[in-house]
Amino acid sequence: MDVLALLNEKVFLGQEFLTWLWYVAEEEGSVQLEDGRLVDVLLGERLVLGPMQGQEGTRVTVKGREASMAEARQALRRGKLVEGLRLGLTLDGEEYWLNLEAAELAPKALKLPPTAPGQGGPEGLEGLEGLVLERISLVDGALRGLEGLLLVFLRQRLASEQGGELWARLQAWAAGRRAQD
Repeated sequence: MDVLALLNEKVFLGQEFLTWLWYVAEEEGSVQLEDGRLVDVLLGERLVLGPMQGQEGTRVTVKGREASMAEARQALRRGKLVEGLRLGLTLDGEEYWLNLEAAELAPKALKLPPTAPGQGGPEGLEGLEGLVLERISLVDGALRGLEGLLLVFLRQRLASEQGGELWARLQAWAAGRRAQD
């Protein structure tokens, strides 16, 4: 099987993961990663919903905050899942913003926290090296946070007893009611 076919076959996991991130941002606000760190999850001002894998239908793209969220919620109630979103993560006191697409799950347009400006003078090159190393560390932090969230989601989704419970919570949330209702 070629790589593209395999990715297309597994895109439903990306859709479910992004839908779960929206749920976490609205309902829980944060997730404890397996290493014990807490990551706050924020929903940005871009959300793309589309049909579940293998189904026909149109896509709904929402930009902005409150006015268009009703349209996104309605699409969710009709069985659409998130295909792309703008996501904020706060991890170890640092705030990151990135775009995610369900098909690749590779961050795009990563916005890192600000870094200290480099110093001029004779140590200018060393200051630049430090700045580059700091930026690399921040990129690594963002990727590790995202990877940690994916791991938490997959463990819940694939666990036989938790997987059904997670899906029930997501469906109840999508329908606008609590899971225990």
